[in-house]
Amino acid sequence: MVKTKESVITELKHVELETPILIEGLPGIGLIGKLGADHLISELGAEKFAELYSPHFIHQGLVEPDSTIRPMRNELYYWKGKDLQLIILIGDAQPQPTDSYGHYEVVGAILDYVEKFGVKTIFTLGGSSTGGQEVKTPRVFGAATERELVEKYGKYDIIFKSDPGSAIVGASGLLLALGRLRGMEGVCLLGESPGYLVIDARSAKSVLEVLTEILGISVDMSELEKRAQETEKFIKKVQDMEKKQRLQQQLRELGDFGYIR
Repeated sequence: MVKTKESVITELKHVELETPILIEGLPGIGLIGKLGADHLISELGAEKFAELYSPHFIHQGLVEPDSTIRPMRNELYYWKGKDLQLIILIGDAQPQPTDSYGHYEVVGAILDYVEKFGVKTIFTLGGSSTGGQEVKTPRVFGAATERELVEKYGKYDIIFKSDPGSAIVGASGLLLALGRLRGMEGVCLLGESPGYLVIDARSAKSVLEVLTEILGISVDMSELEKRAQETEKFIKKVQDMEKKQRLQQQLRELGDFGYIR
């Protein structure tokens, strides 16, 4: 039975892990973190072993393809490689932006749980909005729990944030900030995105390329690339329609002034 007064993690299967790395990819700007983490799970064949339920998620049930309904949840997957073990966190949602307590409570529950497996390192994945400016080749921005990590990962294609006072909201920021208080270290990887895209697969691909290089694993990116191209074709179609509408409006305005008869 799942209680709903606070967040609760239900373990679906018992797993033995040795100092795994936690990868977070919850929904955010352009679903960048979620797309990247979902793709990583799919390509590695990671297995789900736990689910997190929380009253801090939006008050709705999700209807499944078979017409059944379930609560909103986060999910934890595990993967064991030869020299690397991962816990990958994905989910339907995060707490509402105004629910500060909810964000702290959910992140605290996640850290309590993964700490039992000996997690010492965290990588969080998300997006960084350009405020509407289009991005052809998304850059990856970063922030770390320790200055030593900035220097360590400086050799990768990461632009580490240097603007004092900037913030990383939600789980991507809190997992690192609160994890640091527990002796954990970590890096946040943020893919550059215009912000208006519901799904930004191009930016997710950029983030995942950096992450997999750091982890020393190889992942096929063809599905993400295909999705990115489909999104770009759709955007181009919308932009062409908008240009046509603007031209028609300009012609109508000229006609109103009597220049066109």
